[in-house]
Amino acid sequence: MSIRDRPTFKGRASNSAPPRLFFTQEDLEMVVPGHTDGLVITGVLVNCRVKRIFIDHGSSADILFWNAFQRMNLDEQDLKPCTTELDGFNGEPSPPKSYIDLKLTLGKKEAFRAGRVRFVVVDASSSYNVIIGRPTIHEWDVLVSTKHQALKMVGSKNEVITIRGDQKKSRE
Repeated sequence: MSIRDRPTFKGRASNSAPPRLFFTQEDLEMVVPGHTDGLVITGVLVNCRVKRIFIDHGSSADILFWNAFQRMNLDEQDLKPCTTELDGFNGEPSPPKSYIDLKLTLGKKEAFRAGRVRFVVVDASSSYNVIIGRPTIHEWDVLVSTKHQALKMVGSKNEVITIRGDQKKSRE
């Protein structure tokens, strides 16, 4: 067993405690009831608006799929070799092409969170462009609710940022 201090939020504007993150009945207002949909959001990766970002607690890595990498016109010279294997794509081990550190921004101009994320680049077919897994969910202290089709986190100005999912895209 271990005990640790309350997590600190990098870049916090004040010394006050971070706001509490929770979901309410109001967060369900725009959600189709009785669903079992995953959480799919839109964000900005480098300077590209990226749709179909899947938030996945089950993923031990943040994934950028090769076809999305190519469409973003990123430079292959920025890719770094990756020697680990990923399990789970098509039911078989998938050797990643490489990894790359990119700036991810979630939120809107008035309330956003941005930071560098290490993405494992995978050449596999997927209906998603990016998977945000446990590394970023934990590092950014993100609270995820697929039921509410949203995620919440604390921004750099100590405000609660709510990112709503696109339920229609999660069903495509």
